[in-house]
Amino acid sequence: CHVAMLAGIYEDVSAITKGWTENPVPFDSVLNRSARALAWGSPDIVPMFARPAPAAQGFTYPASYQDMAADPARLDDWVFERVLAAIRASATNASGGGGTEVTISNESGTLLFLHLLGPDTAGHAHRPCSATTARVLANIDRQLRAVEAAMAAAFSDNSTAYVFTADHGMTDRGAH
Repeated sequence: CHVAMLAGIYEDVSAITKGWTENPVPFDSVLNRSARALAWGSPDIVPMFARPAPAAQGFTYPASYQDMAADPARLDDWVFERVLAAIRASATNASGGGGTEVTISNESGTLLFLHLLGPDTAGHAHRPCSATTARVLANIDRQLRAVEAAMAAAFSDNSTAYVFTADHGMTDRGAH
């Protein structure tokens, strides 16, 4: 689960009484330990990690985007569009282009967190083995290749690490 991966803990059981998006117990995370962290994605997840981290900035799409009847790929497209824009702005700023866009620094300890909700939404709404879920996963694969290429072009030091984790598994029916 992303909470265990990012914070090294399991979600606090007392969160049930307060709501799972507002953890009642402060916890340390890799975002807290980063020199700079940028996070994009769900308004239910990103603030949980970015808000308590002093060097983190969180960017979320509107909650209304999380519509089970809509195309789940649009959630991930929103994230990738903004991440790619930040990478490109970083390359432009490094070459003296300036600008006020969100940029990514090449300093040690910089973390990018991309919360991709499309597969979860597709799996619950259309089932994990559906054509919709397969299309969402293929879209993520394509978009990740674009991010990797953009990172390599903007930061040619070959020191970028990529870590992938998942929220949870699900049954063939799309249940937890």
